Order: sequence, then structure tokens, then C-alpha cells
Amino acid sequence: MASVSTHGNQEKSPHLPPLSKQSLLFCPKSKLHIHRGEIAKIIRECQEESFWKRALPFSLISMLVTQGLVHQGYLAANPRFGSLPKVALAGLLGFGLGKASYIRVCQSKFHSFEDQLRGAGFGPEHNRHCLLTCEECKTRRGLSEKEGSQPSAS
Repeated sequence: MASVSTHGNQEKSPHLPPLSKQSLLFCPKSKLHIHRGEIAKIIRECQEESFWKRALPFSLISMLVTQGLVHQGYLAANPRFGSLPKVALAGLLGFGLGKASYIRVCQSKFHSFEDQLRGAGFGPEHNRHCLLTCEECKTRRGLSEKEGSQPSAS
């Protein structure tokens, strides 16, 4: 069974949402400036680096320290499971703290990338309106201004 597209005239592009899902602030030209590949690369780097540089070492060190404390008698071992619950909890807490401690490094990577894209309309200082004046944006902006300026009938 073959599926037939009902929107045959619509331009098919991987970076543009369908016309029904586009907001009034959508501009097809300005969407080309968002570098999704670079952002995905930064996210991947942050995940890998946070694991290898912070989460794994924090987890291992906290597990070793906890095992040492149980072995020395400062922490009591569970009669049924031994030191396993305390060591596992220490490992999970170390992992979480390691991931959380790497957040600032990832934020600085995103901020440096944001500074590179400052002219492309990326970041909190830029409004979400279309930066380029395309015909579609002009007509949409005109339509939204006309709808907003009409007085109510009541």
C-alpha cells in the first residue's frame, strides 16, 4: 500500500516545518542560520566529557571512599547485603554530582558558540522575529498588524 501525499504543491525541505505548524514569527530564510549540526556536536561533546572527566572519577572515588569507611568500621555494613547498598548509593551520588559539576563548562561552550552566531539572530538579546525581510514575512507581519488593530464589534 503506497501512501499518497495530499500536499503535493508544498515544497519539501528537511529544515522547514509544515505550513500549518508555522507561527506568525516564522521566517524560512532565518531558519537556515541555525546550525543544528554544531549544536548537536556541542551536546555530544558535553555528554562524553562530563562522563569521562567528572562523573566516572567522582563515582569511582566516592565508591572507594565509602568502601574504605565500611571496611574501617566508620560505617556499618548491612547484615544481609554487606557494603553493597552504601557503595552503590555513593556511586550514584558521585555520578550525579560529577554530571552536575560539568554544567558550567557546557554553558561556556554554548556561550562561545552563541557569540559566534550573534549576527545570525541567535541568543536572548535577539527577538524571535524574522531578521531578513522576505516577502512572506512582510505579508504575515502585515496581516498580524491588521488583525491586532481592528476594534472589537461589542
